[in-house]
Amino acid sequence: MRRVVVTGMGLVSPLGGDPEAMWRSVLAKESGVAAMPSFASVGDLGTQIGAPVRDFLPERIPRKVRRSMSRMSQYATAAATDALASARFPMDELSSGRVAIAAGSTTGSPDAMEEFWREFIATNSIRGIQSTAFLKVMSHTVSSHLALAFGVTGPIHSPCCACAVSNQAVGIGLDLIRLNRADAVIAGGADELSVLSAATFDVVRAGCRGWGDSPTLRPAPFDRTRDGVVCAEGSAIVILEERQRAIARGAPILCEVLGYGESCDANHMSTPEPTGMQHAMERALADAGLPASAVDYICAHATGTQLGDASEARATFDVFGDQVPVTSLKGHFGHMLAACGTTELIACILGMRDGIVPPTRNLVDPDVAPIFLPTEPLRREQNVIVSNNFAFGGINASLVIGRG
Repeated sequence: MRRVVVTGMGLVSPLGGDPEAMWRSVLAKESGVAAMPSFASVGDLGTQIGAPVRDFLPERIPRKVRRSMSRMSQYATAAATDALASARFPMDELSSGRVAIAAGSTTGSPDAMEEFWREFIATNSIRGIQSTAFLKVMSHTVSSHLALAFGVTGPIHSPCCACAVSNQAVGIGLDLIRLNRADAVIAGGADELSVLSAATFDVVRAGCRGWGDSPTLRPAPFDRTRDGVVCAEGSAIVILEERQRAIARGAPILCEVLGYGESCDANHMSTPEPTGMQHAMERALADAGLPASAVDYICAHATGTQLGDASEARATFDVFGDQVPVTSLKGHFGHMLAACGTTELIACILGMRDGIVPPTRNLVDPDVAPIFLPTEPLRREQNVIVSNNFAFGGINASLVIGRG
């Protein structure tokens, strides 16, 4: 079987515009969560905080391709530009047909949707609606804009299963390379912070409410006081390549993607089921050909909801027991939705490089199954890592990575 490695990574996040800046902030236990004054003007919305990207310069993207991009596509293009540069990827190969894209978002741009419908409902007319509106709201806006920006002519895939998107994207990329349908894949996800995204969690009682006067105390993954999701935005992109090809061209080998597993609870649209999560992790390990005892660290999805965190902890305990450290990065930069999987993958790669397990911020008093939950950076050699993401609809996606 063709082996798959990560050779490059790029990031736009609430904790910085590159992987190293994000990683330094995580180890310093910093937070990207802030009060969102614009949310306060929305009637009956309990959510008052979010994690926005700061100091982003869209002008770094040529106007020719930027003009039909929403913020999420801009974030993805910037992250992919940096990922390709860090991989020292030969740019003339992007249009060879052997490079693919697997990248998506939860939906198309929420801001563009709001703008479109506000104008249409108010006037019952399409007059004044921008010609680029659909290009921003279509479900494959991220992947198609990446293809346009970089001239990619190979396969294009656009998963849109919310929180599981970018783990799914890496899983798709893994299969494309294993099956010899591509030699390299630009993989990841992107989302933009919108009051509509926050409202989605609020109406199903899964969003964190209040906390505008002390936003950095939320979310609180696995903590007894946890009270919901804090929405964030950004993008994270990784470059996947066939291992021998990467070695032959002298590319940096950041990690190897050893396995991928996915499942569906088929139980409830918004209430998670531990068995489904367990199946995803077990399938990822089976795909990697590894026992649970080989795993050195588990990067949890854990968004800070009562039911979700408890279910995930139970599933994790049932697979791995209580000896493997488990942490969530959501306490640092909120829930980046479609971007969270590859953001956390990047953190896992850097933690493996440095021999550090990142802490869970805002965890003081855990009340979940007895998994090992470090609250400070933990020095530990890591040769195998599992990274999990779980989405509404009971969609579960798990990755296994190892040293390259």
